[in-house]
Amino acid sequence: MPALAVVGAGPKGIAIAAKARALAVAGLDAPRVVLVDRGAVAGNWSGRQGYTSGLLPLGTPPEKDVGFPYADSWGPVTSAVTAAMADFSWQRHLTERGAYADWVDRGRLRPTHRQWSWYLRAVAEKAEAEIVAAEVTGLEAVGGRWRLAVEPGEPIWADGVVITGAGPPIRVPGQPDRHPRVLDGRNYWLHEPMAGPHVAQNTCVIGSGETAASVVISLVGKLPKRSTIDVLTSRGVLYSRGESYEENRLYSDPGDWPGLAESHRREFLVRTDRGVFSRQAEAILNASRGFRALAGRAVAIEAGERQVVVEIEYGAERERVAYDLVVVAIGFQDRWFEGLLGEAARRLLADALAGAELERQIEPDLSVAGLSPPLHLPVAAGLAQGPGFPNLSCLGLLSDRILRRYVPLAKPGEPVRLGAERRDHVRGAG
Repeated sequence: MPALAVVGAGPKGIAIAAKARALAVAGLDAPRVVLVDRGAVAGNWSGRQGYTSGLLPLGTPPEKDVGFPYADSWGPVTSAVTAAMADFSWQRHLTERGAYADWVDRGRLRPTHRQWSWYLRAVAEKAEAEIVAAEVTGLEAVGGRWRLAVEPGEPIWADGVVITGAGPPIRVPGQPDRHPRVLDGRNYWLHEPMAGPHVAQNTCVIGSGETAASVVISLVGKLPKRSTIDVLTSRGVLYSRGESYEENRLYSDPGDWPGLAESHRREFLVRTDRGVFSRQAEAILNASRGFRALAGRAVAIEAGERQVVVEIEYGAERERVAYDLVVVAIGFQDRWFEGLLGEAARRLLADALAGAELERQIEPDLSVAGLSPPLHLPVAAGLAQGPGFPNLSCLGLLSDRILRRYVPLAKPGEPVRLGAERRDHVRGAG
C-alpha cells in the first residue's frame, strides 16, 4: 500500500483523508494517508492559532465542503464513492446535530471560521484520519521516496507528499520580528486591540486581499471613536471579488481552464482571487466608517517606541507617514516548503523546473512536472490547473486529482478521467 503524507491537517488534508476513506469503502485500494501538523486539527480556522478571530464568516459557501463538487472521477465506482463522501458533507454534519432545518430557515448563513473548524474536525474524526502531532522539519528524497523529518518523533516515509497550509506572512523591508505596534496577518489575531474608550489611533493596514479585509473589519469594530484606518493598496483602489456564474464555475469545474491563454488566466486570478475583498467583507465595510483606501506600496517600515513610520511609494513619488499601529496583511509565502528541502530534494526540484516558473510546471495531479517522488502543491496550482485548487472552492476535486495517482483503476493504455470537467475549447481563447 503506498503512503501519502500531507503536511498540514487543515481543509485540504482532511478532504484527502476523507476521500481515501470513501475510496476504501467503495472497494478501491486507497493509499495510507498521514496528516502531519504541529497544531490542532483545523487549528488555523479556530481563532486560537492566529490567522483569524474565528468569528469571521467563511468566504465560500459551506456547501463547497470536503467532497465538493462530487465529480465523476472514479469510473464505474463513482456513485459508490459519492455515496460514501455524502457522510462527510456539510449537510450531513448539520443533520447529525439537529441543526439542518434551522440553517436552511435562516437563509443558509455562512458559518464562522470557528464553526467551519468544528465541521472539519468532525470529518477528520469520522474518517478516522491518521494524524501525527509533530512539526515537519525536513523533507528529503531518498531511494525514490520521501523522508519527512519530524519533531518530535521518528522520520515518516512516504511515496508522495502534499504541501498545504499557510507559510510565514509576507514582510515589508525593515519590519521588526516582534513589536507591539507592528503586527501581521497571523499574529494580529493573537494581539488585536481591545475595544474601549481609549485615545483615537491612526492605523495602517497594508494589503488589499481577504486577510487585509478581515483585519479592517476587526479594527473598525474595536478602535476608539475618531480613529482612522488607511488601507494601503498597491492596486490604487480596493476591488471586490467577481462571483458571477461564469467566474464561479471555473472554480468548481476547471475543465475549460487550460484552454484559456495564460494572460487571461492571470487576469482572472487577479480579478477574482488575489488582492480582492469578498462580497461578505465588502457588505460589512460598506456600512462602516473610519477607513479609506490609500494608493501606494509600502517599501519600508521604521518602528519606534511611540510610532511606526511607513515609507510609501506611488509612481515616482515617495512619502513617509507615521502611524500608531501598522498591520502588514499582504498575504503569506506560498513557497515556504523550499526551506524544508534537503540537498537531494533541492537538486531534483531544480532539475524538474529547469529554470521555468513553478506555477507553470504543475501537472493535473497537482504535482511538480518531472519530479519524482511526487510533490503535490495545490497552493501553486492555480495558474496551470484551476483557480479553485489553492483555496476551498473544490476540495473534492483536489483530493480526486491527487489520490488518482496512487489508486489503480484504469486498464493499461486507458485514459484517466480527472473529474466531470468539460473538454471543449473556450470561446475567444487565444
